[in-house]
Amino acid sequence: MKLIRGYYAYLAIAGGLLLGLVVRDNWMLQIVGSALISAGALSLQRVSRWFLRASIAADVSIGFTVLCGPGVLPPGLGRMALEYASLVPLLLTGCMLLLAYIDQMRAAGRGALAEWAVFVVWSAGWILALLMAPGWLNDYALALTVTAVNTLTVLGYIALLADTFRAQKEYIRTEGENP
Repeated sequence: MKLIRGYYAYLAIAGGLLLGLVVRDNWMLQIVGSALISAGALSLQRVSRWFLRASIAADVSIGFTVLCGPGVLPPGLGRMALEYASLVPLLLTGCMLLLAYIDQMRAAGRGALAEWAVFVVWSAGWILALLMAPGWLNDYALALTVTAVNTLTVLGYIALLADTFRAQKEYIRTEGENP
């Protein structure tokens, strides 16, 4: 039963990441995606404590998504500040998932170089998005930064999704060996 629950927990995380990648402009599906990540990570908290932290970060991300949803706050500086602040729990959710995967790979005696590479790509995309928020970049630098952010966030989502399936495979292998 534990093996099946873990299998579906990883699928929930992967589904949440896929929703985050595909439906960036739909705030309601963003909430569903964060809820899937939160539920999947919470189910895996016995594998690594980083999963619990990722679940909490995904819950905070849900709160920000609700606050920035239509009809809650009028357009303006406050809403824009909250939208940029909402990138922080999103960044932390991915980072904590990757740290959980690193713990899992190390416990299984595997290398974690792929997870660290994904960590760098994921973090760079969201940190660049946060750095362009103050508006201090000139037009040319802003255009380059927007291109880099779009590229790195999509690559980060795809790499994190692939790494989720890698961690799921390792989970199934280790749990299958240890009944």
